[in-house]
Amino acid sequence: MSITFGVGAGSVLQSTLLADDRAIRVGAIHRLDFHEAVVLTHDKWKFDAGGIPQHSFLLATARDADRPGDDDEVLLLRVEGTAPLSLESDLLAVREESLRDALSRAEDPSPSVVLDRHMDPFTLNRASFTGLKCRVLGTFYEDIVGGTTQLVFGADVDNFYATSTYRVLKPTGAGLSAIASYLKPDSAPGDHVRLGVVRYSATRRRAVAANQADAAVNVRIQDFIGHKTALLGMTRSGKSNTAKIIIAKTFVASEQRRRDGRSPIGQLIFDPQGEYANANVQDESAIAGLGAEHVRIYKFGADGGQAHVKPLAINFFDPKQIGTAQGLIAATLSQQSASGYVQDFIATDFTGGSDSQDYGAKNHASRGRLGLYATLLRAGFKAPNGFQVNVSMKREFADQVASAINTIPFPPAQNGYVRIPGDQVVNAVLKIAELRESDDANAKDFGRETPWTSTEGMATGKSSSGSGKVRGYLNLIPMRVFHDPAVTDDVAEGIYQELLEGRIVIVDLHIGSEKVIQTMSETITEHLLERHTGVFTNGEEPGHIQVMLEEAHNLFASDRYKNDADVWVRLAKEAAKLKIGMLYATQEVTGVAHQVKANTANWVVAHLNNRQELNELGKFYDFGSYADAILASEDRGFVRLKTLSSPFIVPVQIERYAKALIDEAKAVAAGS
Repeated sequence: MSITFGVGAGSVLQSTLLADDRAIRVGAIHRLDFHEAVVLTHDKWKFDAGGIPQHSFLLATARDADRPGDDDEVLLLRVEGTAPLSLESDLLAVREESLRDALSRAEDPSPSVVLDRHMDPFTLNRASFTGLKCRVLGTFYEDIVGGTTQLVFGADVDNFYATSTYRVLKPTGAGLSAIASYLKPDSAPGDHVRLGVVRYSATRRRAVAANQADAAVNVRIQDFIGHKTALLGMTRSGKSNTAKIIIAKTFVASEQRRRDGRSPIGQLIFDPQGEYANANVQDESAIAGLGAEHVRIYKFGADGGQAHVKPLAINFFDPKQIGTAQGLIAATLSQQSASGYVQDFIATDFTGGSDSQDYGAKNHASRGRLGLYATLLRAGFKAPNGFQVNVSMKREFADQVASAINTIPFPPAQNGYVRIPGDQVVNAVLKIAELRESDDANAKDFGRETPWTSTEGMATGKSSSGSGKVRGYLNLIPMRVFHDPAVTDDVAEGIYQELLEGRIVIVDLHIGSEKVIQTMSETITEHLLERHTGVFTNGEEPGHIQVMLEEAHNLFASDRYKNDADVWVRLAKEAAKLKIGMLYATQEVTGVAHQVKANTANWVVAHLNNRQELNELGKFYDFGSYADAILASEDRGFVRLKTLSSPFIVPVQIERYAKALIDEAKAVAAGS
């Protein structure tokens, strides 16, 4: 006899959730309201069902056969703990009296004899009933969606019957997978990919023995594209493993989009430990294992021996890279010095507006570049072979300067410019500054505009007020690690173009000081935002780009979030409209600004080791219900997952990232 009388045998509810191979009876409803249920169960039912751990999903369905149209729905419950039953105190009294009697009558009053005394079968059976306190998560029912009958979930209850009409079942196998993988019917179409299996508890003995440990959890990969995803947990709790799986699955989705004639998805990974760029014993392969065709690695010290591994450096002397160079200088010096002449140097326009027709501005900018290059050379930056500077300078003054530094006249260049050889740049700049100080009319005229005056103090190391020496060019010495005179392309622009092509770009930062890593990361991200914002403001559709960030508490701290000019704050605030998705990982939930968390679509929560972090986490969805379990279990990859298209949290054991996943992704990219 069916135990789900109100649900037709051919219904979607029956076939998806309640079929004999998808659910096991474990009890009945003892008490029910709109938010909470108490389930009456028995030790035998629990044993036959492979146990009922805390946070198990249960299903409750009405049994009234006379109104099949009104009760074709199933309540979804989640076990929160135990609950006392109405006769439980009486049964405890019987048990206590039985033990008292045994103790007084037994010839041997030792505990092993007294406590092992058996109850009569009737009393034992009644004492085997227990209560489970459950939270009512919502209701599964059928509805017509897009012309077909589909399973729909509502996150509440619109009616309930007398408790005697309900039976309770534990979903297993495909039924459990259907619940754990459930997505809202109104979710945009997308590829469903497997992330792991349902895992209720750290102890899995009964689940494995009952063949209930492999119910797949599938997610919609599009939920992660263009949205924020939080990877929360202590070090070694599986955050990076999860990130690698999401990255690999996103790559597959990108290649499928490419095959369909749509724009692919670029992925930018800032890799402070080198674990995405380099294979390790545990994972057998790295993300870089997808192959040189699909992955670009930028790293300090790259020698060009591998086409897909490029130097993480810029040529400060290359006019095409001057914007990136200035960004690096600004990012470094703005935190090192508050001196007025340094701030003027940071704010200088060395391009004159790349697309501007204001030739006066371009001429003055060329003089600013002359001062910039002299500053770099004095700071020990090595110039490229054959380096020379074209600068706007009157012929008479050019000859005056050349004569003063005992060199041949500077050769003419186009548009009235002169060409100063690289080995004479410093001498020429110092002489021009000296002539200006002596009130030479030609020198005064040459350096009257801001681009020159804002570089003079840096190049000469002298105060413009004549008050003495300043650090000047010495401020740039720490930045020599970013410089490579052989680099011919702007690294930030190169990375951006690779992303537009749908490649995975790994910025390998495991070599370099914290300051170097921070500055280079900010420069790349600033360029990404600038270029994507330009596309957006021109009325065009920006391409999808995903950014992976570690140690997010350092980037999105609450005090930092107040600064709208901060590049990471801008990324957090502007990412959605620019179609930039973010995966951010941290072990400090409290360290991330509330505004960032409030706009996070996907949550992957592993082990956290203190109540302060858990209390903060409890402010979002109903993660507070899992607080004790998150604190207690340190198993790697054991997470609580909430995605954009899923209406409730699912406890998941994330699958292990391995070479097989990379091979699968490569096969998709190859079209097989």
